Amino acid sequence: MKKVWNKKEKGEMGIGTLIIFIAMIIVAAVAATVLIQTAYQLQQQAEETGNIAIQDVATGFKIIHVGGIVDNSTPSAPKVGIIQIKVGLIAGSPAIDMRNVLIELTDGTKDVTLNYTNVDITTTAGQVKLAATGEWLANTTFTAKILRDMPPQNWDNQRVVTQGDIVMLIINATAAGLNLTPQSQVTLQIIPKHGVPTYAAFMVPATLTTKYVDLY
Repeated sequence: MKKVWNKKEKGEMGIGTLIIFIAMIIVAAVAATVLIQTAYQLQQQAEETGNIAIQDVATGFKIIHVGGIVDNSTPSAPKVGIIQIKVGLIAGSPAIDMRNVLIELTDGTKDVTLNYTNVDITTTAGQVKLAATGEWLANTTFTAKILRDMPPQNWDNQRVVTQGDIVMLIINATAAGLNLTPQSQVTLQIIPKHGVPTYAAFMVPATLTTKYVDLY
C-alpha cells in the first residue's frame, strides 16, 4: 500500500506543546475528581434520605388498651378523670425516646397537646397527683410508667421504649380541661419525634357506675 503524505499538515513540538498536554491531563483529572466527589455525595444523600424515609414509615406505637378512672368527686356528674393508655412499638420500629413524644387529645370541645414529664404520680379521686409534692399533674403534660422493660433495660435512665416493652401513658384529663362525661367522643394521637402518629377514637360509656372503665 502506498503512503500519501500531506505536506501541509505539520505537528507541533517543543516545551510549549508539552505544557499544554500536561495542563489538559491535569484539567481532566480535576474534572474526574469533582465528578467522583459529587457522585459520592449524592450516594450519601440518597442513603440518608432512604434511612429517614424508612424511619418515618417504620417508627411508631401500637395501642394495646385504653382505660379510664372515673372521677366521682361530684356524684351527680361522674366523668373520666384519668386516661391510661397501654402502648408498645409497632413491628420493626426502632427505639423511641418518650421525652420527645406528644399526645394530642380532643373531646369535641377542647383540643390539648401534652408533653411528657418524668415524675412519679399517685391517683386521687379520679385524678393524678405528683407523688413528691401532692400537686396535680399539669394541664400540659402526661407521664408514663413502665409495665414491661425488655433487654436492653434502659427505661429507668433514658426513658426509651424498645421492642417488647409495654408502657402505660397516664393523662390527667380533668386538669387538661377535658370534660369526659358519659357518651363523650374522644380522639387521640400519639406523635413520636420521627415516624407515624398513632390514632385512636373512642366513646365514654353511657354510664359510669364503676371506678374503672374500658375505653378502647
